[in-house]
Formats: sequence, structure tokens, C-alpha cells
Amino acid sequence: MRSTTRLGRWSTGGAALLLAVSLAACGSDDDSGSDTEATETSAAETTEAEGGDADAFCAAAVEAETTIGQGPPVDFEAATPEEIEAALAEFSQDLEPTLEELESVAPEEISSDVESLSGQVRQALETGDDSVFESEEFVSADAAIDEYMLDNCGFEQIEATGVDYEYEGIPDTVPAGTVAVTFDNQGEEVHEIGIVRINDDVTASVEELLAMPEDQVMSMITFTGVAFANPGESDTTFLRLEPGRYAAACFVPEGTTHDTEGGGPPHFTLGMFAEFTAE
Repeated sequence: MRSTTRLGRWSTGGAALLLAVSLAACGSDDDSGSDTEATETSAAETTEAEGGDADAFCAAAVEAETTIGQGPPVDFEAATPEEIEAALAEFSQDLEPTLEELESVAPEEISSDVESLSGQVRQALETGDDSVFESEEFVSADAAIDEYMLDNCGFEQIEATGVDYEYEGIPDTVPAGTVAVTFDNQGEEVHEIGIVRINDDVTASVEELLAMPEDQVMSMITFTGVAFANPGESDTTFLRLEPGRYAAACFVPEGTTHDTEGGGPPHFTLGMFAEFTAE
């Protein structure tokens, strides 16, 4: 379950496969219990990459993750298998230049990890089988890329903690722009942090939005990203945050562990949601 999301109505068209493919945002385990805080890596501390351009790679990686997170314009629940296959094929063709750019600018120290991850993304899109994202090869490559970006890209870094059943340490305001959100699960159950931007003309609170019917709330928000972690693990996602209001919520059912899906209500109904502003 490391790479799959239970995010429901805040996902784009239910595209679980594509939300699972976060190119630089899964599987960096961190058992530290430090308080959550927002930090920014100084550009002066950025390491000069050998065999690649660090700035170009960081930009390409975020572009790839953003594109994959948006997914193809298809309703995975309502579409026929033929329609899904055609949408994945078209999306794969559109994504290929981004993957090629990512590979071409990858620093030497992680070039093999980038090639491995890109190859598995291509395989998943070609076959529709997302089991590759549970493989040891994928998890290892993803963790290496994740660590490199946190150390070298100079993005604002936010650490958020999940417990049973609330978020801790999410700041009230964060800088707009590209932000690395690391989600540390210190609870006993599986948790996620699904993040959406609330449209500018919407005044409803996060709690009110979560209580609305799905077809109503989807017109009021824009999916931004998700991080998902088993108990004792962490996950990092890189997001482009425009100025505005944002909501975070966990849709995992109560009682879910690393190998068992719970039968209880979604965690957000137990209080696991938050709001913050990017400015």
C-alpha cells in the first residue's frame, strides 16, 4: 500500500494508478519524532551536480510529478476498458517528452534511479498494471530521488505529522511556489494527506466542504497532490502552490493497517483535516 492512495472525491477522476506514480515523492522512511516546522534549503547550500544540471532536473521532476498527478481526462470508474486503454495510451504519448527531459538532465549520482523509475512509469501506462510501484526496485529508486531533491533543489520544505486522527504541525501560512511536503505517519493506522486548492470564490470552511456531496464540492476545489504513508513511515510530495486557501484531509477508512483495509468511516470524519494559506 506504500504507493497507492485511498483519496476519494478529491482525486482527479479516481485515477488511482496515476496518483500512485509520484516520481519523486514516495517511500522515504523517517522514524524521527521531531516537531513539524517549515524550513527552506538555502540555494547556497545546493550541491553542484555531476553529469547533469541540478536546477534543470529539479524543475523537470516537479513538472513530471505535476503532469502525472493530473492524469488523463477520463473517468476511471465510468469509462469502458477500451476508453481507459485509449486514454492511457494518449497520456503516455503526451508524457514521454517530460520523461525524456527528466532522464537527459538527471545528475550522474541518481541517473540510474531516474531511468529505472521512468521505465516503470512507462510500463504501468502501457499495461495498466500498477503493481510495479510496490516493487523493491521502484521503492529504492524513488527514495533516492526523493532524498536528492530534498537535499539539492532548494524548495521550501514543510514537515507534517499524522496521528490517529489529526494532523500536527501544518503551518497556517506557507510560501507560494514549489513546496516539498513530507508527511510523517506517527499513528497506528495508515494515513494520507490529500491537498486541494479551494477556489477563490468559495467561502465555505474545510469542514463544510467535506460535508458536501461529491458532485458539488468538486466544482469548488482543484486537486494539488497527496502523500501516503504506513505507520512509522513517511512520504514526500512536491507541490506547486499558487496563492490562496488550501485544504488537507485523510480519506483512509478507520481501522486500515499496512495489510488490511478498515471498515470504519473516513479519517476526516474523525477530525483529520486542516486548512492553510499559501501567500
